[in-house]
Amino acid sequence: MDGKRSFLRRFWAKRDPTPGTPRNEEEERFYGGITEANRRFHEGGAAEIPGWRTDRGRIFIRYGSPDEVLSRPQAGSTAPYEVWKYTRTRARKFVFYDVTRFGNYALIWTDERREPSRPNWRELLGPQAVEDVQRF
Repeated sequence: MDGKRSFLRRFWAKRDPTPGTPRNEEEERFYGGITEANRRFHEGGAAEIPGWRTDRGRIFIRYGSPDEVLSRPQAGSTAPYEVWKYTRTRARKFVFYDVTRFGNYALIWTDERREPSRPNWRELLGPQAVEDVQRF
C-alpha cells in the first residue's frame, strides 16, 4: 500500500503546475472531473456503471466540458445521439450514440486521432444524422 501512495505522490508532483504551493491544481482538476463525470454520466440498469467508466465520462475527464453540444433525442429510426464540439485549443468533435436507447451512449466517431471510431458509424446514424454531424 505504501508503494502505491509513494507512486501517486511522485506522479502528481511531476504534474503540479505550481510546485512549492500546498495545492496541486492538476490533481484537483483530474479528481474533480471524475466526480463531475460520475454525477453527470453514470448509466443505470442492473449493472450500474459509474460515469468515469463511460465513454462520455472518459472524454469529459480527458478534454473537459465541451464548448458546444448538439443533442438529438430519438427521431424515427435513428437512436438518440450527441455531438460534442471543442473549439478552445484545437477543434475536435465526438459523436456519442445510444445504441440501447436506454441512455447508454457509446463513442462511435471522432476526428481526434488518439480516440477510437467505429468504421460503421455512418450506417448507425443514418444519412440525415451524418449531415447534422458534419454541419455542426
